Amino acid sequence: MRQFASGEKRTEQYLRALRALRELLEAQGMDAVSSVYAEAVAETCYQLFAGKGFKRSDGRLCIQRLLGKQCNLKDCVPPSGDHDSLWLQNGKPAIYVTQPYGLAWETMRKLVTFCESYGLKADVDTWPSFHFPGRVLSIHLRRQERQGQ
Repeated sequence: MRQFASGEKRTEQYLRALRALRELLEAQGMDAVSSVYAEAVAETCYQLFAGKGFKRSDGRLCIQRLLGKQCNLKDCVPPSGDHDSLWLQNGKPAIYVTQPYGLAWETMRKLVTFCESYGLKADVDTWPSFHFPGRVLSIHLRRQERQGQ
């Protein structure tokens, strides 16, 4: 069986949690184990992301705001849009986060086209997926840095 921690990190507490998760897996399946993990770490992931100097916007959720424009009531969300949020840094829109459960080929193509048409870049990772850690991707859309800036 694969091990993801060794040495000092395999404490008795770690091993108890491992046994409990394996029992839960046997009794209730993968979804239950994923839910327990997500519930245990979601708030910490959220706080770690916000702790990088971001504040969640409580204004209208629209990608146009990231571009410094007023919402035009179209193209408000990127093609990958799911569990979206807009984050401010120093009081200004700085990053648009979308957290889909997956990215199909066509959605990836549409996302690249969307980003290219608006001068955005998209970074895809699993961290910090705070909507449902371990099950969703975290796509961060930012304005492209222009040459010479």
